[in-house]
Amino acid sequence: MAAKIDENNVFAAVTKGSWALLGLLTVTGYVLQSPRFAAGVAAGGTLALANYYWLMSILRRILHQQPTQPVRYAQVRYLLRLTLIAIALYLLIVRAHIDIMGLFVGLSIIAAVIVVLSFYMYATKGE
Repeated sequence: MAAKIDENNVFAAVTKGSWALLGLLTVTGYVLQSPRFAAGVAAGGTLALANYYWLMSILRRILHQQPTQPVRYAQVRYLLRLTLIAIALYLLIVRAHIDIMGLFVGLSIIAAVIVVLSFYMYATKGE
């Protein structure tokens, strides 16, 4: 019997679905396109997932630990996160010569999983 996806386990569903889709698209890209394209998908997906985990970590700290200045705390981490992602993307594109289309596919993995899960949750809402 499969577990039902609801508001209580949506984070786990997004992460597991994203890792599964990342693996599937990386292998498919390697077989149908090229190793460079597959490397782009893998790099983009890994970067997107790292960003997602980091964002969730920041939000959990703000909500559970309640720092003395939560707005400042969030702003500093937001800027740090975006800066490091920009540096990583620059290095991947300019230095590693990763396939940009593969990188875009990898970066969009979480968005695709969230859209599919949203449709699933809407379709099963009445059950």
